[in-house]
Amino acid sequence: MIENRKLEHLKICAETDVETSHNYWEDITLKHETIPRADLEDINLRTEFLGVTLKAPIIVDAMTGGHPVAKEVNENIARACEALGIGMAVGSQRAAIENSEMEETYSIITKYEVPLRLGNLGAPQFAENYGAEEIERAMEMINAHALEIHFNYLQESIQPEGDTRVGTLREKLRELAPHYPLIGKETGAGISRNAGEFFKNAGFIAIDVSGVSGTSFAAVEYYRGGKHGKLFWNWGLPAPYSLLQLKDLGLPLIGSGGIRNGLHAARALALGANVVGLARPVLKYAMHSYEQTRKFLENVIEELKIALFLTGVSGIGETEKIQYIIRGELAQWLRQC
Repeated sequence: MIENRKLEHLKICAETDVETSHNYWEDITLKHETIPRADLEDINLRTEFLGVTLKAPIIVDAMTGGHPVAKEVNENIARACEALGIGMAVGSQRAAIENSEMEETYSIITKYEVPLRLGNLGAPQFAENYGAEEIERAMEMINAHALEIHFNYLQESIQPEGDTRVGTLREKLRELAPHYPLIGKETGAGISRNAGEFFKNAGFIAIDVSGVSGTSFAAVEYYRGGKHGKLFWNWGLPAPYSLLQLKDLGLPLIGSGGIRNGLHAARALALGANVVGLARPVLKYAMHSYEQTRKFLENVIEELKIALFLTGVSGIGETEKIQYIIRGELAQWLRQC
């Protein structure tokens, strides 16, 4: 059952080491500015994204739903996002599309004034029979501002019960995108340039890069019995690499995949992200309490503010001015790709 699988994913991500072997955000060094331009307390993190105002350029990215345990997790996250004025995406809503009893595990977030709410459905389901009806149900369920279509073919190819059909997916998404606010999203393997151009031409409104650097869903499925998971543990495009490959497309970008602190977030913004998404580091706190979840996210925001202060910018509107150096494995990717 999908509900059981959702719980297995939650437990594995919370309790098991499923990180990729290298976090590419560590290959980026932001250049220090000796004399900051503004007082630390005056660094402005407020930003506009997809037509809404966020108090900081942070989204708690798609994680869960579809199981009773997930209801509490999503509620803790939603409360924290309301308090801090940041965005939130729910996990795949397929479980609720196929079993209406699971809707509350997602719709619980509508109890709170989360400034940006993103729904979530999987691309493989659109390759089969999903369409406008499912998009509308998913968005209505959480009163979503936009809907992420997640591309998780790495995970599906390792998952024992995975859905790997592609079929006429591109044609269907070209038909749907002009009518709905869709975001193209990966789940840890990165968005390629070809995919980015497809999203732009099809009419998607944004891209969530979710590249290699953090959680490996090949690893998650390995612990569920996916026999090829170990071999493909580190498969994919580095998250910063995807950002750099897509920044000139003209679409808003969510920098995600391995963001673990506010310094990582600052690096993503310097490379071209409009906002930053983080997921797994929030999970262990969200499984315990709202207070712990809020405290963690407050700390990330404080770290981000310090990083911007020390690079000599006054706020989010100037992150393109931040100078940086790229080294290590990420530099090799940029030289050879």
